[in-house]
Amino acid sequence: MLAQEQVLEMTKSDSEKVRTFKQNKRVKIKTLEGEKYIGRFQIIDEKTIEIEGDIIKLNTISNIKSRSIMAGIAGTGLILYGSLIALVGGLEHAWADNPQVGNGLFVAGAVIISSGIFFNEFARNQRSDKWNYKIIEK
Repeated sequence: MLAQEQVLEMTKSDSEKVRTFKQNKRVKIKTLEGEKYIGRFQIIDEKTIEIEGDIIKLNTISNIKSRSIMAGIAGTGLILYGSLIALVGGLEHAWADNPQVGNGLFVAGAVIISSGIFFNEFARNQRSDKWNYKIIEK
């Protein structure tokens, strides 16, 4: 007989879209009270999950999204690289005799920083006002 595993199922309210997260998936969760949790989740029972020792009831979740380590590293790397480019552009504009290059580098750095922030913050996000969460056997 095949053993069944429990998964967190998310169903979109206005369509037939269904997403599932297996246990040990790295997620970022924000609760209705504004608390944030990042880490691998474990299923406690049909209404409760645990992240890094913190117990979270499904009905208190405001949003949940997948949060892979590589995506976090890539987004942070883009922010740091963009900051360096913007700093060089600012220095080039202020002290060198070439303000056009400095302005170009500064703008390029700002675009790279923005893409890093976008990469980190706007991944697939399942908000509780559009998605229903439940634990199921799969």
